[in-house]
Amino acid sequence: MSRYDLNSLQSDLRKELGNGLTEENVKSVKGLMSRYKSDPRDWKDKEKWSDVKYTRTLLDKGNGHYNLMILCWNVGQESPIHNHPNSHCFMKTLEGVVHEELYKKPDMTSCQCSCGCKMKKIDDRDYAIDNVALITDKDGVHRVGNRSHVDKAVTLHLYSPPFTTCHKYDDDTSKETEVPMGFDQDFSGRCCGTSCCS
Repeated sequence: MSRYDLNSLQSDLRKELGNGLTEENVKSVKGLMSRYKSDPRDWKDKEKWSDVKYTRTLLDKGNGHYNLMILCWNVGQESPIHNHPNSHCFMKTLEGVVHEELYKKPDMTSCQCSCGCKMKKIDDRDYAIDNVALITDKDGVHRVGNRSHVDKAVTLHLYSPPFTTCHKYDDDTSKETEVPMGFDQDFSGRCCGTSCCS
């Protein structure tokens, strides 16, 4: 029996999301992400590391219905608190342990002071290898990172629908800033080793 590798996952995601993500196939997508068991042979050649920030490598544009990417988290690196505008964010840990802090989406109209309100944390979660998480803006906004000062971490993310900007939030004031989302590498032209990306 052949191994269910990253190419197999990508092929199945393309079939499952051929018409986009619906409430009916969210569970199926999460199931496919869980079915794939992390194997560095599938993604080691796609890693990119930085001492300055975590990196984002695009694997597949999903015919405009989603983006699949690998994120590399060097020791101590984390994202700002951010949202996922009208998108589902699936995250699978491929290496290391990734920490997530979930925050209530700020409502600036309820702040009593002119300087803003501190972000309100509602949960803390750790994800080990092969754990799969799912978040939408209905759940809140979050910060993801690698708290280890020794080990690196790698995650696989699927965003559907894809987005080119998101909002980050200041921890102390909840101030919202729109930021562009880019990629440090793009492998989307050869995602499966076949013509699946055309």
